[in-house]
Amino acid sequence: MLRRPALLLLVATPLTLLAQNKAFDAHDLSGFWELTTAGLAKGALNAPSNTRPPMTAEGQQQFRKTKTEFGAASLANGTFKNEKDWNDPVRWCDPMGFPRVLWNPSSKIMRLAKGADEVLQFFGVDRAWRDIWTDGRKLPSGDADSRWYGYSVGRWEGDTFIVNSNNFEDKTWLDQYGSPHSDEMTIEERYRRVDREHLELTLTITDPKMYSAPWKSDKKIFQLVAKPANPEFQDLPEGICAWSESRREVRPQ
Repeated sequence: MLRRPALLLLVATPLTLLAQNKAFDAHDLSGFWELTTAGLAKGALNAPSNTRPPMTAEGQQQFRKTKTEFGAASLANGTFKNEKDWNDPVRWCDPMGFPRVLWNPSSKIMRLAKGADEVLQFFGVDRAWRDIWTDGRKLPSGDADSRWYGYSVGRWEGDTFIVNSNNFEDKTWLDQYGSPHSDEMTIEERYRRVDREHLELTLTITDPKMYSAPWKSDKKIFQLVAKPANPEFQDLPEGICAWSESRREVRPQ
């Protein structure tokens, strides 16, 4: 009597699917990551969080100079509906700077890549990148030249990648609402890859010249961008402010 070969039926149970989802290296942050709106209040979509800490007298003075179409700064100075009245540095082709580039509506995709002794972070806006050094070096002292994207060093604590940065150019805003910062601002970022598809970020801004307490961001969730059919051509969208194409008026003070 001939026996039929046994058929083995493999069923993808929730447990096996979960196991597949967990097949990732928590210390590998490489990839293209897009900011999602998961868990964020409306005001926190384009800012560190929905509420900022109280400003110092110097911070309030700086904030009152802000002219933008968004939020309290617009209301405090009268409503600026005409673009030529805005003094947002980005409108005048200044680099967006960090950390604003993380949550600006036009730059929601970033790329992380691992080098031999650094993590590189790329943004389409300004075609900018950050060197996050992981070779044990220290941040420069306060008398170093300021940078639009600061100086950064990183280290691992368990499954969390911690980045500390300083020496930021104080001409940038923290968000589209005109939140100011000084050249004494320091930032700590904490990145954690919670599963294969998602990267979690919390960020703390410390600037005693502008704010009476550290400003801790809401939890930002980035989703891994799927590779296209031809990954050779996967790239960041380009966002360049070209003055020759802008026909700007005289910059308001």
